[in-house]
Amino acid sequence: MAIIVTCPGCHKSFSVRDEFAGRTGPCPKCKTPIKIPKAGESVKIHGGEAFDGGGRSVSGELVLKPLKRKEEKFSPRITLQIVGGTLVLFLLTWLLGGIFRSSAILRCLGLILITPPLVYAPYFFLKDTEAIENLSGRELQTRALICSGVYLALWAGFGIVSHFATGAFGGDLWVWFAVASPFAVVGSLLGSAIFELETGDGVIHFMFYLIVTATLCFLAGVQNIVFKAAEISASSSGANIPLDPR
Repeated sequence: MAIIVTCPGCHKSFSVRDEFAGRTGPCPKCKTPIKIPKAGESVKIHGGEAFDGGGRSVSGELVLKPLKRKEEKFSPRITLQIVGGTLVLFLLTWLLGGIFRSSAILRCLGLILITPPLVYAPYFFLKDTEAIENLSGRELQTRALICSGVYLALWAGFGIVSHFATGAFGGDLWVWFAVASPFAVVGSLLGSAIFELETGDGVIHFMFYLIVTATLCFLAGVQNIVFKAAEISASSSGANIPLDPR
C-alpha cells in the first residue's frame, strides 16, 4: 500500500512505497528533505461527524448551533391563490368601474388597499430558494408595508412630475418615457433592497405591481397617466384609438 506524503517546501503531493516508511529523502521537485511517516504515524482525516451536533468542546459540550437549510419547494396552492386572487380583483374592478370613475377619493383608497397584497404575493416566486433562511412572518409583513408605501409614493411622484413635464415639453411619448425611467429604476432598486432580492428579481417585482395597477385602471375605465400618454401620442400622429373599454 502506497504512502501519500506532501512536501513541506513546494507542497506537492506524491506517493511512496511502503518499504521507504520511516526514512528521509529529498523531494523529487524541490529537493527539500522529507521524512516518510511510518504506518502508525499516518495522519487520519476525520469526516464531519465530530461537528454533526454543531461542534463540541473537549468536554463534549455543544459550543455551536448548527444551521439547518430549509428546502424551499414550489407550492401549487400558493400559486393558485395568487393567480385566482388577481383574476377576482380584475373582475371586481371591471364590474365596479363606474364607482371609481365617479370619485377620485375612491380611486386613491382602492389603490392603497390593493397595493400591499400586490407587493406581498410576488415575493414567494422571487425569493432565493438556496438561502438558509428567507423572510417570513411579521418581518415579511413589515417589509411588504414599507415597500407598499414606497411604490405608492413613486406613483404619486410620477403623476406630479409628469404633469409639469408635459406642461413644459408637451405630451410626446418620449417625454413620458424620460420621466418614467428614473422612477422605474428607483422602484426596482428599492424593491430588491427591501425584500433582499437579486436586482433582476427586483425589476420583475416592481414591473408586476406597475402592470397590474395600470391594468386595473384600464378595466375600471379610469384614464390613468399611462393610457393618457398613449392617447396623446396617438392623437398627435392623427390616429383615433379608443382606450376606454366601455
